[in-house]
Amino acid sequence: MLVYWSKAQKKGKISEPTSPSPMRRLQLIDEFFLYCCRSAAGLKEKVLADIFQVSVSTVCRIVITRANYLYLVFASLPIWMSRQQVQSTMPLKFWQYSPDVRVIIDCTEVRCQSPSSLTLQSEVFSSYKNTTTFKGLIGIAPFGAVTFVSNLYTGSISDRELTERCGILNLLEPGDGCMADKGFTIEKMLADHGAKLIIPPFKTTAIRRVKEYLIWDNTIPITLSGTINQLWTNCCLMTNFQGPLDLKGHIPVA
Repeated sequence: MLVYWSKAQKKGKISEPTSPSPMRRLQLIDEFFLYCCRSAAGLKEKVLADIFQVSVSTVCRIVITRANYLYLVFASLPIWMSRQQVQSTMPLKFWQYSPDVRVIIDCTEVRCQSPSSLTLQSEVFSSYKNTTTFKGLIGIAPFGAVTFVSNLYTGSISDRELTERCGILNLLEPGDGCMADKGFTIEKMLADHGAKLIIPPFKTTAIRRVKEYLIWDNTIPITLSGTINQLWTNCCLMTNFQGPLDLKGHIPVA
């Protein structure tokens, strides 16, 4: 029953229901594998076209279609964990030193192709990376599961503004601890929600698994700008299916 992106695009301005796309050359499982090769292995469209013996345009249609489909599937999953769930899966070291931590947050940037518009260039230019980027925030439970994913914003946004705009503050409850690096000057914003900032004595590497999806090793082309949020969210949430980070201390979520 899947409607491919190219057909949906053509039917976008028509109010009539869109029928499923006809059978494609690749089986559904192969299309999903192609998508994974693009996102996880970072293979370019031309390489994938040669491997799967289809056209480059077909590869692009499959990637965009699958990105949107998975995004809708993941959107139905309740990833934000209750305080009880967080505490029942909390590693021993957190219980000893930071038992109030509800979420660990961090920001990261992915390189994007520079737009032709000078106005847009200034918006996406990151002074920290000294290049054009998109920037996102991820929230992670103490045992390593991704529990919050923001949209991607233009690279010029600060960590503080991104935290304020992305919506994660509205999920916190009085008494919650939010762990973040010292660059996050968000004490006042957290206090307004009854939460508190916890700064660890070391720099966190909470986004390592997401950045291991090799699609982010290369500059994201402008042609994917309409699908970048879907790709980003999918990569973040697919890390939850890789198993726990702390194998010895892991307790299944209740």
